[in-house]
Amino acid sequence: MTEQPITDEMPNTWVQALAAAIEAHGHEVTDCHESGIVIDLAPDTMRALDADPGEQLVIGWTERYGIDWGLGRADHVPAPQSLDAGSIPEIADRVHHLLTTGRPA
Repeated sequence: MTEQPITDEMPNTWVQALAAAIEAHGHEVTDCHESGIVIDLAPDTMRALDADPGEQLVIGWTERYGIDWGLGRADHVPAPQSLDAGSIPEIADRVHHLLTTGRPA
């Protein structure tokens, strides 16, 4: 698989609205800016996602996938995967599902 970095493509107002929608599901957003939304993982979420200690969930944008997610750090997500969603409520629902089950939907 070719590495596809998360790029700075999201307008700040859109990012803020998405972060608020994710937090409305009860998840704490650690950081959000034009290049991504970062969520620290609780132990149960780490198990669901099979994450390594110190990894974070990063929601971002790639040219190949559009809105995507990946495990890593805010500045490096080695293998982003598509959320396959378009609207803010749909993306927030998929992020919630991902954080609670380990699968985006």
